[in-house]
Amino acid sequence: MNNNSVAPCGVICDICLGYQREKNKCVGCLNVGNKPYHCTVCSIKSCEEKKGNEELLCYDCSKFPCTRIKNLDKRYTLKYGESPIQNLNKIKEIGLQAFIEIEKEKWKCNSCGQLLCVHREVCLNCGNKNEYFPQKNSTII
Repeated sequence: MNNNSVAPCGVICDICLGYQREKNKCVGCLNVGNKPYHCTVCSIKSCEEKKGNEELLCYDCSKFPCTRIKNLDKRYTLKYGESPIQNLNKIKEIGLQAFIEIEKEKWKCNSCGQLLCVHREVCLNCGNKNEYFPQKNSTII
């Protein structure tokens, strides 16, 4: 992970499936190169509040957290157990470098040492369980 590992919205690119996959690999939000279409037209990254500076993290905005960030946070929290808003608040509190170091350790697979994927229940490298992936609620009869 490096300074370009965190998208302006608080998503950590290095733990994204698009960034980790082998085929048609994404370069990350703040890097130039291959990205999924939805990332190239991202309304959060190109928000008018940024005044052309797409690298600004959203916590610096007077409207933070805006509706777009709240919707993203709701989706990521429910589906993947990861909160972009909490990430941005933590970055604001301790700084980007300290946040990256903490997340690098947090997302390291206990079995093989590779970064886990926020979008998958198991490590893409070795198949070990991703302890941060939300468990499906089982119905009690």
